[in-house]
Amino acid sequence: MSIVPHDPDVVGDVDPEAKDIDEFHMEEMLREWTDEPPIRHDVYPESDTEDNDDDPARFHTHVRRGDGHLYPKQSFFSGVAFKEAVVDYALRTGCNLKQYRYDNDKIGFKCVGNDGKEDGVRCEWQVYAAILPKDSMWKIRKFIDRHSCIPNGECEMFKVPHIARLFVDKIRDNPEFYMPAKLEEIIMEQWKISVTRNQCQSARKKALQWIEKEFDDQFARLRDYAAEILESNKDSHVEVDCLTTDEGNDSFPAPAALWHSDHSSSST
Repeated sequence: MSIVPHDPDVVGDVDPEAKDIDEFHMEEMLREWTDEPPIRHDVYPESDTEDNDDDPARFHTHVRRGDGHLYPKQSFFSGVAFKEAVVDYALRTGCNLKQYRYDNDKIGFKCVGNDGKEDGVRCEWQVYAAILPKDSMWKIRKFIDRHSCIPNGECEMFKVPHIARLFVDKIRDNPEFYMPAKLEEIIMEQWKISVTRNQCQSARKKALQWIEKEFDDQFARLRDYAAEILESNKDSHVEVDCLTTDEGNDSFPAPAALWHSDHSSSST
């Protein structure tokens, strides 16, 4: 994994939905897992464009998503899982969706593809999900699956945080490759959605903020990790070597953090 260089202009940020999204993807992976040879699932949602399997760049731009299909009474373990499914639908169809309702127990999206511009006719498409007190799962309660619009590359719901979440793992692995122009190119080529260079620049910066915050949080727990090693393996000897800031806090990267035991040794 690539280490993202510290940017003094980037202030620590956090994705408020990251935990729920991670749980959503973990549930999806557990649901797909079988005791068989591994199968690649990190593919784009289906689109109307033909994919070139021989394109070497395709290997570098996989973004794992769902299949992009919605249906009545479909269940989700959280509101975030429902929102992710709607994002997948927008990516698959290219329709211009917009969130019109968001409460703790109900979320709704509508299509604003026409938005009354063509003969005063608005697109009918709408999806609404909620969780009732007696239920343990979110469910789609209303789904009008009819479009009277033609996708034109606009998608109001596809904002900076969505772009950042879509590419955060790729930016973490290869920050120099996934620059704003590359994000803009991938989004247009794969999903036919038009985003601005400024949106991609802001999304990349936000993703770097999340990565830096994650990096700092993880290394802040390094001493807890060392204590856990000593607790679980009494024969181990742990040394954590790091830099110290003027405020007396640990700072990384450090010269070394060494784990030693009677049987093995490694460095991190």
